[in-house]
Amino acid sequence: MNKILSKFKLLSYSLFAIPLAILGLPLYIYLPTFYVKDVGIDIALVGMILFITRIIDVFTDPIIGRLSDKYFKRYVFIIIGSIIVLFSFYFLTHPIKNANALYLLLFSILIYTGWSFITITYFSLSAEISYDKNHTNLLASSREFFTIIAIVLALFLPYYLDISKNEHKSLLLMWDLVLYSLPILLLILIIGTKDTKKIDTNISIKQSFLFLKENSYKFKRLFFAFFINNMANAIPSTLFILFVTNVIGKKDSIGLLLLVYFLSGVLALPFWYYLSKRFGKKNSWIYSIILASTVFLYVPFLSQGDFIAFLIVCILSGFSLGADMFLPSSIQADIAQEFAKKDSQFTGVLFSFWAMLTKFALAAAVGVTFVILGLFGFDENPQSQTSLFVLSSLYSILPILLKIIAVINILKSKHLKY
Repeated sequence: MNKILSKFKLLSYSLFAIPLAILGLPLYIYLPTFYVKDVGIDIALVGMILFITRIIDVFTDPIIGRLSDKYFKRYVFIIIGSIIVLFSFYFLTHPIKNANALYLLLFSILIYTGWSFITITYFSLSAEISYDKNHTNLLASSREFFTIIAIVLALFLPYYLDISKNEHKSLLLMWDLVLYSLPILLLILIIGTKDTKKIDTNISIKQSFLFLKENSYKFKRLFFAFFINNMANAIPSTLFILFVTNVIGKKDSIGLLLLVYFLSGVLALPFWYYLSKRFGKKNSWIYSIILASTVFLYVPFLSQGDFIAFLIVCILSGFSLGADMFLPSSIQADIAQEFAKKDSQFTGVLFSFWAMLTKFALAAAVGVTFVILGLFGFDENPQSQTSLFVLSSLYSILPILLKIIAVINILKSKHLKY
């Protein structure tokens, strides 16, 4: 739509990724472990609760996407989502004395609903700010740059303040950061993107999905690859604290390892951006997946005391992080624009569909891994070598197998030309 992408518009759009990244970190890394170790809910039950929460969240995404397309301006939905997120995140990080499984379920549903209001609308903006593919690539890479910067900051501060070993104190710090950064950067986002135009449409949710079904056949393998690769990425994130604590035996280095991992991703972003312009987004994405999979081949051989070896794994796998974060979303924006060449506008529905895939992948990652660990008698201080082997296998081997499947499907996506 807009031929010129100003620096202010790019910056105002990208900066809003900061509070979302800070919020996402505890939800994926700290929260499950906190409710197992500190609150005292059974690990298998936590896995089932988060799985159920994600499944419920999946079914709300199409409705939010359609409403975002049909009614109001995009930022109205972001404001609504921000209010819900702040309310529910407070109660998740400040649990009542007798917090139980129902408590976790209720506020998890609320926070993921608010998260959907924000992220579906926010990601839809990247396809509406500009129709130039170079701009969408720049928007996506810039957004993910600030995402990783925010994650590095969120990891560095607990380490600097010497609270990285305490999941609850780290969660409380994340709450403070989100509380102060989200409203300010939301205001900047609204000011910077206020002239972004959205095509009005009167088509229903049913018509939107019929249109998607009729026109998305050529991307079905790519959609499946999105899902599988997201699940492969979610599994190590979910199990990271448990793996470092129980297999590597360096709980006091969790903050440092996460910091190194994401910092490596930040430093690698310019490289992947250049590579995507030189060899295309599809090929560059495949290269990053192969790199991460190759590095993870060494993880099953690690054990107590192999800190340096695992540090190298974090650096090298982190190098592929930047590409794995911004290239898929950039490709999604390109696909959304290709669909938008039709007469109907349903950008929000497209991004809600991808959000559904992502959330279902995250739900599957948490649900499957935590339930399996529970079945093998894993707790916060596992004594069984079998449970340690299962943890190590879930952390490393399963993601590799999933990424192989993802690469095969990307290669078979013959219609993907990006």
